[in-house]
Amino acid sequence: MLLEAPEARALSPFFEGLKQRVLSSWQSKEGLAYDRVLYAVSYPYAKQDIDRVLAWAGGALERASLPPLRELNRMLMSRPYPQVAPLAPEGLSAQSWSALLHFLDPSYPLATDRSYAGVQALGFALPQRLDTTAYPRYLAALDTLKDEAPVFAVPETNWYLARVIQVGLERWAST
Repeated sequence: MLLEAPEARALSPFFEGLKQRVLSSWQSKEGLAYDRVLYAVSYPYAKQDIDRVLAWAGGALERASLPPLRELNRMLMSRPYPQVAPLAPEGLSAQSWSALLHFLDPSYPLATDRSYAGVQALGFALPQRLDTTAYPRYLAALDTLKDEAPVFAVPETNWYLARVIQVGLERWAST
């Protein structure tokens, strides 16, 4: 479900500064913490992976909202991208759900309040509040931005394009 993007000229300022915004994050402690999680988890998830991802996302207390590990892995791995996005268990935040999806399949973008604000600032029509019901529309907006991203704007990093766009949106929202 690709969303109609704002006019190209509205996206140009975002893409013009994307590379620099991402590289400054990639080389930071925050970027290193992300990489530590990305390269530490198993496919499918092991029990300690769920705890590691939820702790990273700030949702350690949400563990009780998840089904047993075997059932969670079956749900996460049984459908192709992006079909798992709307299947968040009750009681989970968008931040935790997106992290669980992203660290297993980096095509799914991480959802943060700042990146969500960045998508809204670019003119995408999203629900007012970020929650798990808004996550699929946020994902569609990021897929649109991934499709529209010019080659010059995307830095060479070990991060997937969903992460590059998401980090760029966080910095965009802060300016």
